[in-house]
Amino acid sequence: MKSRLTADSWILTRPIAHRGLWTETLPENSMSAYKAAIEHNYPIEMDVQMSKDGVLYCFHDDNMKRMTGADIDIRETHSNEIEKLKIGGEHIPTFDEFLRLVNGQVPILIEIKKQKYKGVEQKVLEALKGYTGEIAIQSFDPTIMLRIKKLDKTILRGQLGVKMTTMSRFNNFVVTNLALNFLVRPDFVHYYHECLPLKRRISNGLPVICYTIQNKEQENRARKYVKNFVFDHYEA
Repeated sequence: MKSRLTADSWILTRPIAHRGLWTETLPENSMSAYKAAIEHNYPIEMDVQMSKDGVLYCFHDDNMKRMTGADIDIRETHSNEIEKLKIGGEHIPTFDEFLRLVNGQVPILIEIKKQKYKGVEQKVLEALKGYTGEIAIQSFDPTIMLRIKKLDKTILRGQLGVKMTTMSRFNNFVVTNLALNFLVRPDFVHYYHECLPLKRRISNGLPVICYTIQNKEQENRARKYVKNFVFDHYEA
């Protein structure tokens, strides 16, 4: 399978800060964590969720309890309620706020989370109109990536994967083996580091990066098998 990435692409050469450069005092996917990544010149990996009324937020979990204390699903919650919640004393940034902050200073790796309602792909692409910085979009959900491909073929696409045992047999097979890549036609594969080395039938000749590296020992092992990696808990 052919990739549009060149050997010097940032996706393959620059370690990427997972949910920003977060720490015990700088919450993940917060404006302060994003600012820290920019200050250290790291590309940023971040997550996009869509509220029930169609507002895009920078947030990883479906349930908001871990980060905010509110035992609610962000995808089932209206934006006026989300705006009241805090992560480590900070508000939850919208995707638009995030883009205004980064403003092309570092590249962005956007992960679109699996949604309950339709339209997140169109919303993301609308928000990116006029944005001139370097970006790539990825998801575990190949149907999301298929819609991105249909709506805008120019954007670099990544397919996330991991060895799964918790979903239906079909979904486990698809996520583990990236079985729909022949339709998605991603430019790179992004796989969990503990599953390395990745079998060639899964990567199918595409460049491979991995997540989430958390120390030098993991980094040194991963570098034997991948071009690049996403990291947290230390500075790569």
